[in-house]
Amino acid sequence: MKLKQGIIVAVANKFADVKVDDKFYQAHVRQKVKINNLLVGDQVGLTIIGENQAVIERIFNRKNQLYRPRIANINQAVIVNALTKPTFNTLILNKLLTLFNFYQIDVVLVFTKTDLITKNDSVWKKVKYYQDLKYPCYFISNPNQAGIKELSLIFKNKFSLLTGVSGVGKSSLLNSLDPNLNLTTNEISLTLKHGKHTTTTTKLYFLLDGIIADSPGFMVLKLQGLTKFDLALNFPVIEKYVNKCKFNDCLHQNEPGCAVIKNLNDQLNKYFYQDYCKILLEFINLH
Repeated sequence: MKLKQGIIVAVANKFADVKVDDKFYQAHVRQKVKINNLLVGDQVGLTIIGENQAVIERIFNRKNQLYRPRIANINQAVIVNALTKPTFNTLILNKLLTLFNFYQIDVVLVFTKTDLITKNDSVWKKVKYYQDLKYPCYFISNPNQAGIKELSLIFKNKFSLLTGVSGVGKSSLLNSLDPNLNLTTNEISLTLKHGKHTTTTTKLYFLLDGIIADSPGFMVLKLQGLTKFDLALNFPVIEKYVNKCKFNDCLHQNEPGCAVIKNLNDQLNKYFYQDYCKILLEFINLH
């Protein structure tokens, strides 16, 4: 009998929730498959055995997979950043960009809270760095819905990972994209200068003719699956100079013939390089 194909939307205990077309099933897993191997986003082949019951027979090959959140087959990563409250953090954004560059996942940048700043605010200088790198950038305000209509178009026919630190407005953004969701949003912690966690597990939302995975907010991002050389090869801005370095294993610190150091005062932005050095040092100390 031909297997039905579905997508894993949740994994818990000895079962997985699977969406097949427009219907959801609670699925047992064949022993040969092993439930610990399943990830949200996996495409699976299954046998329907009842009205809402199924058995997962196989996992199809993945296009990609991430460690945190544990998810597979992402088409694009939508990184949400607040222009203020919390302060725009280039260090965390550059970590994320390095990670998605390594996994070859397309990135879209969303900047929220445009209603809380002016055109003369210094944060726009930092934003321009990313526009110059040709990342698609969208600017929105959830309270007055500015930019939401244009942003909603990017999700069609895509499996998108919505990510970013706590407090940047991911839940508010989802409510703006679909008011029927009515998701809980939390205030900013003024003492800690970052948001209180709202999302606790990765959830999939089937809307705008696509799938949006909302991952938990985080304050510490570890670059799982990468080596220090992967970091040196995939960091934003730096990546376009690495093939010009004298040594293939150059970490762009004090090595002779380093093209990154050579261009530091020319085309390479110092802010990006400072972030790179901080991330590299943190990475080395953790490994």
